[in-house]
Amino acid sequence: MLNESLFCSKIVKYVLLIVIMFQVIFVISAYQISFSQNSSNPLPSTIPTETIKIVDPITTQNISTGQEIKISGTSSDTNVKNCSVSVIVNNLRPYQTAVAKGSEGVSDYSQWEFALRNSYTQINEGENKITAKLSCSSASPRWYSVFINGVPNNSNVEPLSPVKSEGEQSTLSANLSTDNNINTNKDELPAAQSEEEQNLHTSDLSEIDNTDINDELPAAQSEEEQNLHTSDLSEIDNANSNDNALLVSIIPLNDPVSRGDTQSVTITVTDSTSDAVANAEIDGNLIYPGDNFEKDFNGITDSRGEFVYSWTIGENGDAGPLSVQVEVSDQVHPPALATSSFDIVDISGE
Repeated sequence: MLNESLFCSKIVKYVLLIVIMFQVIFVISAYQISFSQNSSNPLPSTIPTETIKIVDPITTQNISTGQEIKISGTSSDTNVKNCSVSVIVNNLRPYQTAVAKGSEGVSDYSQWEFALRNSYTQINEGENKITAKLSCSSASPRWYSVFINGVPNNSNVEPLSPVKSEGEQSTLSANLSTDNNINTNKDELPAAQSEEEQNLHTSDLSEIDNTDINDELPAAQSEEEQNLHTSDLSEIDNANSNDNALLVSIIPLNDPVSRGDTQSVTITVTDSTSDAVANAEIDGNLIYPGDNFEKDFNGITDSRGEFVYSWTIGENGDAGPLSVQVEVSDQVHPPALATSSFDIVDISGE
């Protein structure tokens, strides 16, 4: 009997142990399900990324030098975000504050504008860099740049005379007729010549005119020679035409860029009619700040007239402006040069 009691006691213990294990497993499973459900809407673990863009003017646009222009754009800001937009032209600091034009009021920079006045700076002849900066309390700053072409101002050309009304024109014509009648005095006319003198004078003039004309006329050219001469002139005119000029823009992906980060520049080549120039050869040079370390690169534009060059900024280099210089050439147009720059920053101390 004693052995049976011990055996039964052991069975009861094993059963109780199994029940306890099942209860523990059940509790753990329920906790996992509950945690999974609660984590379906996790708290944001990353800082939101903001965006900004310049809409007007656009890259490669021609603008008269010295002209006051309006710069406008968009951003990811709303009236509930604590953001602001500022603009800098040709790296002339400090940044200038833009005006919020969003539909939600003065704190909504989803639409923004900036009036470039001569009191700050002006568009120069050649390439000009315009950069917009979005500053938000909840995210790191974002930048966006465009490169425009400053062309000579034609304001010195004299304006055309205004169109006169029919009455003014009639009065002017009447005044001119009166003046002509006054100046044409019969007393000042030469005495009438006899018919013989007039004929002799006319004959002398005809001989002189014929002699001069015959002496000055070149020998007659054949039709083939004339066509060849015309063709040569056309080729010269085309060679000297601005239509053969290449327009080159250099747009960096990031400005500024941190040391150790990957950077890329997009080089776009068009002709004077804004048509893409494919298969143009790119010879580029990167000039770093500080000790002026230089790096060469080259490539060929695609069917859209673009060539993208990417590389990694050194981690131990100097901070400051990095200059990008390119020379573009092909078999149709004369070579063209272009230069751009962006800033390298050191964020290790932040």
